[in-house]
Amino acid sequence: MKNKLKSFFTEHWKYMAVSTACKLNLFENLQESKTAKQLAKELSLNEEKLLLLLNSLHNADFLGKNDGFFKINSLSEFLIENNPESLKYACLNWSGEHLTAWQNLDFSITTGKSSFEEVYGLPFFDYLNENPEKLHAYHKAMYEYAKDDYKTLPYVIDFSNHKSIMDVGGSYGAVLENIKRKNPTLECVLFDLEKVVALVSIPNIKKIGGNFFDKIPNQSDAIILSRILHDWNNEKASIILKKCIEALPSKGALYVVENCADKIKIDLSLLSLNMTAICESYERISTEYIALSENLGFRFDSETPLNELQTILTFKK
Repeated sequence: MKNKLKSFFTEHWKYMAVSTACKLNLFENLQESKTAKQLAKELSLNEEKLLLLLNSLHNADFLGKNDGFFKINSLSEFLIENNPESLKYACLNWSGEHLTAWQNLDFSITTGKSSFEEVYGLPFFDYLNENPEKLHAYHKAMYEYAKDDYKTLPYVIDFSNHKSIMDVGGSYGAVLENIKRKNPTLECVLFDLEKVVALVSIPNIKKIGGNFFDKIPNQSDAIILSRILHDWNNEKASIILKKCIEALPSKGALYVVENCADKIKIDLSLLSLNMTAICESYERISTEYIALSENLGFRFDSETPLNELQTILTFKK
């Protein structure tokens, strides 16, 4: 048991080695077999230390190795940016500031407040908004997750009943991309910050910039909040819901997609700790989302499982 503990203490080393490889674009440059010497010369890296990293990646099953030559394998090919199924930015997302926030988790456990904000002096999303490069990397990561998480959404929910649907806080548009593919004539509206929607290039989608704490435009008879409310405490989540109900017409629909802790078999305690450390929130149960929404004037209509994690809660105005 002691040996198991000793190994457990350093498990994060593997992730940090992989994250570093993504940061240095090693996997992109190892689509053909190369030696450490060749790669070090191409990328201006220290050959001796690069060899240590490459061997570590090989031992962690992220690289193939043959007679001193290294090459990506079936795992690391998903960490190349131009792979349509890439998870490169998702990998990078959990190092850096996220890791620092976790290193200060004791502050959150003691106070109930965000250790991220304590360390960086700003709430998480305000920090991103002041750092364009980090904002872009974050939304790239969320896009990579969303492509997989919401690929069955338009097959589980029939959106053809709507004239128009708006994804509020929709990031780089993965949800609407999936919906539009299934419903090509449906008007799809992406609403997020100006600096976010300006970088979205998905065709045939209307883009509107703004802040969901200020006003959500009256554009659609249905709104999607996909993994938005879990980022905010009850006070802030209630403001978002209030703006949604103001934006919807009579009998308009709201689709809330969240990890409802009471509807899945997976324990969400670690994920809730992450939400606490990063943005002073947590993963709620379905009745908490229902209560928040009904307090603002929505009527709960139905619940539909989306996948092993997410549930779709449908409301009517």
